[in-house]
Amino acid sequence: MPKSTTAPLRLWILSMALLAGPALAQQQSITWNSLSASEQQALQPVKEKWATLPAERQQRLRQNAERWNQMSPEQRQRIQDNRKRWQELSPEQRRTLQTRHQQFRQMPPQQRRKMRRAFEQFRNLPEAERAALREKFRAMSPEQRRQWLQQQRKEKMAEKAADN
Repeated sequence: MPKSTTAPLRLWILSMALLAGPALAQQQSITWNSLSASEQQALQPVKEKWATLPAERQQRLRQNAERWNQMSPEQRQRIQDNRKRWQELSPEQRRTLQTRHQQFRQMPPQQRRKMRRAFEQFRNLPEAERAALREKFRAMSPEQRRQWLQQQRKEKMAEKAADN
């Protein structure tokens, strides 16, 4: 794998290990030689310290490597692009995004589903239309934004009522 693509992969694997959920049940350590060739390739950044890692962390890293190896080239590229964009953000922008992500995770599941659907609808709009909506939204005051969003909700409810 060219060096230019291994650095984002390394960062992704390490990031995924840090973001993984609670510790897994106590497990035996995984020897480096027991990993498949593709797992070893994906985990190359941690090879030197592999034997010193806790078994739970080894397992999480191995799972991340397996997921990485199952991804299509397009999925890998998207992850690498996202990681690059993240690295280019200022610390303040990162904190803002982390706060928003935490707020999203604390929403009730139904509200999260609504947000995902709305995001998908926005993403499926033509680029010019998305850019126009972004600019319109940025130019609004917070009060105007609230009113605009309420109006959008009312229009959507009216459309649903008309369809029934």
